[in-house]
Amino acid sequence: MTDFSRPGDTGNIVPFDRRDVAEGYRTKERPPLKLLSYSEMEAMPEPEWLIEGVIQKQSTALAFGKSNSFKSFIAADLGCSVSVGQPWHGNAVAPGRVIFVATEGANGFGRLRIPTWFDYHDVPRDRRNNVFLYPKEIRLDVKDDVLALVSTMKILGPFALVVLDIFGGTMAGSEVEDKTARAWVHGIQFILRETGASVLTVAHTGWQDDTRARMHTHFWGSFDSRLRVEGNKAAMTATLTVERHKDADSSGQWGFRMERAGESLVPILDSDVKPSKSRNLSVKQNTALDALDDALQAHGVRKQGTEWPPCNVVLMEHWRQAAYRHGIADSENAEARKKAFQRIREVLQDKGIIRIYCDHVWRCFANSNNGN
Repeated sequence: MTDFSRPGDTGNIVPFDRRDVAEGYRTKERPPLKLLSYSEMEAMPEPEWLIEGVIQKQSTALAFGKSNSFKSFIAADLGCSVSVGQPWHGNAVAPGRVIFVATEGANGFGRLRIPTWFDYHDVPRDRRNNVFLYPKEIRLDVKDDVLALVSTMKILGPFALVVLDIFGGTMAGSEVEDKTARAWVHGIQFILRETGASVLTVAHTGWQDDTRARMHTHFWGSFDSRLRVEGNKAAMTATLTVERHKDADSSGQWGFRMERAGESLVPILDSDVKPSKSRNLSVKQNTALDALDDALQAHGVRKQGTEWPPCNVVLMEHWRQAAYRHGIADSENAEARKKAFQRIREVLQDKGIIRIYCDHVWRCFANSNNGN
């Protein structure tokens, strides 16, 4: 696993001393870093949209939802729209080549889902040449796999979008390991820099929490945009909600009914389909949940007995200390931090997001009226 941020760097941390500074850092192999002046900062361009309001150009986006929430169909809808430059349900699209990396179900994806979308939208065959499929797993935390993907994209020409479906099949390591997460994120950033394409990753929500994707917090925090998908399999409906854009207004909701077409499904915009009521967590409350994830990873244990859940739990004190490290309180005063943690804990418990028993805490299995 390689850190792509500096090609050729082994990633080893070497201690510096004053001689390094005195002798100078510049060598032929390591030219000085390019720093932007104030005027260059002012002249930096505004972010451009690949799909207006949904995915920006040369950015990373995450579409996450429960199993059977129709998120792969929505990802196909987004990607195919880009490949033909067709507005996505009224939102302007910048056209370009698209790669779908189907790490599971590639046959159905390539043979049914994509052709059905083109047929439904009456796209002529001569306009279907900008979409490509890689029907295998690809490990974006492995240097050779990333370089192979980038080389292929450069040979075939400029690409606008890479769709990774599904997240769990895009790494050699575990999705909950810090080492895997950091290598994967560096791999994605390398793809963005070298190809100029955006990357849309499709992921499942957590086993115990449908408010976020099942992944290490370093993955979760790395995406420029996060898009929540909720589906109702019985009603054949789905919604897409923008949860966050780092560099744009974080708003936007779309409701769809899933229309059968041939042997597949196509999302059709339907204003009557609404997302479930959001939990409306504050930044500090979400920070506390991230801290709980870290505490569960570092100190979580499985308890035996009917009163304990079928998942890891962690001591309240481990969570509290992790929350302090994450900065849940604006004050360094011990009493103020304690009160801030107490307030957040009570809110999360009242909302049913966490449970507490015998001075241990865990994430709840979330209940949703719109998922499956």
